[in-house]
Amino acid sequence: MITVLASLFGVTLTTLLDHQQLIDWGWRIPYVFGMLLGPAGLYIRAKMVETPEFLQADKPETMPITDLLRRYPLEVLLALGISIISNASFYILAYIPTYGVKTLHLTQSTGFTATLVGGLILAIGCPLAGHWSDRLPRPLLMVVTCWLFVLTSYPAFYLMAAWPSLVTCVLAVAWLQLVKAGYSGILPSLMSDQFPVDTRAVGVALGYSVSVSVFGGLAPLVATWLIARTGDPLSPSYYLIATALLSLFALVSIQRRQTSGRALASAAAN
Repeated sequence: MITVLASLFGVTLTTLLDHQQLIDWGWRIPYVFGMLLGPAGLYIRAKMVETPEFLQADKPETMPITDLLRRYPLEVLLALGISIISNASFYILAYIPTYGVKTLHLTQSTGFTATLVGGLILAIGCPLAGHWSDRLPRPLLMVVTCWLFVLTSYPAFYLMAAWPSLVTCVLAVAWLQLVKAGYSGILPSLMSDQFPVDTRAVGVALGYSVSVSVFGGLAPLVATWLIARTGDPLSPSYYLIATALLSLFALVSIQRRQTSGRALASAAAN
């Protein structure tokens, strides 16, 4: 929903205000409304109920990161790995308004409209993907959507670059956000599955934070640099493909670990 709200502000402000008004004072408006998210988040957190598994677990008073890395280095690495494409795609898709103006020479409202439509798809698709992941193998669903990132990121950007318009931007972004929903809606559950209850919070937080800092926050900078260096407007798709392959490697590793674990459990039972 944050993507939807941010895009809605973008569409509204770029439509109602001229460039000078945006520079003078219009850019402050989203920040004022953004301050309201803090109290809303605190309220939601205060009303959340912990799971019985967490309440029954013996939890250490502290869990230094050094202890976590010593006990679960592979789990942290895998959690980081599977979150790479989720963070990379989020920031690349948030970069679309800038990409539309600087590279495709479209109006600012075009890019924000595309991200607004894509944000709505993401907001609806993530809960649905999470629901389906309770019935189907989570790594398998994420492998499928990760392969879709690998195979369709280039065609999506090619569509926008070859025929730059509102329609092609909406179609490309909507598709990539649909794929992202199928991946990111399952991601928190699979990341949590990598750790026992007593280290789950810090393990997930560390893996995700490193991923979002390195592969997410730097994504627009890398995409802009690639376009400037190569002159190729499809360069952002190469970043998506590369990060998707990294996550795919982590997902396959998780699948193999789960298969080996089930085989050992079956052998022990027999």
